[in-house]
Amino acid sequence: MDLSRPFASVSPGVEADVLVSLAGSTAQRTGRELARLSGRSVTGVQHALDRLVDEGLVHRAQAGRSFLYSLNREHLLAPAVEVMAGARWGLVERLRELIGGWKTPTFHASLFGSAARGEGNPRSDIDLLVVRRTEIDPENGDWRRQLDELAEHVWLWTGNHAGVVELSEANLPRLLEERPPALEAVEQDGIDLAGVPLRKWMKIGP
Repeated sequence: MDLSRPFASVSPGVEADVLVSLAGSTAQRTGRELARLSGRSVTGVQHALDRLVDEGLVHRAQAGRSFLYSLNREHLLAPAVEVMAGARWGLVERLRELIGGWKTPTFHASLFGSAARGEGNPRSDIDLLVVRRTEIDPENGDWRRQLDELAEHVWLWTGNHAGVVELSEANLPRLLEERPPALEAVEQDGIDLAGVPLRKWMKIGP
């Protein structure tokens, strides 16, 4: 799944780009604004808007010499559009629920990289940092099963492979001094999923 445009998995056309741009705000938009937000041509967006208005998914209101458009949130298909628009955060919530329910808790888990930034493409890994508690043996059966299930769920939910960076809590002081690239990436755009928050153990900010 392309987490920058998750709706493209269902519909790669201009209509999907326009609908998701409208779903992201309650404000009315002109056709030119929607072209800028969706990265599509003004002509293509206008044709798409005409079709969506005919289908009833989009409202059109005249404002002087221009038209303003908004998503018809009462339409039967509007919830599906909103789900597509919020797919990245839907992934975050699923990851939090899964990891938060682990039988063998983790010291920390976070999402980072292109998925955390809302970028990437269908071939990008979903990058995850998992920090194992000091007392947990790395070959512990329950722990290994949890990591395997995590990778499997990421694949089922997105079609993307999970790139799991597994660290030990005991190694954090050394790694925080060395600052390997993966840790730098987590610091820049990591999203907490479970355990001790990033800002606490990395001592970022106030």
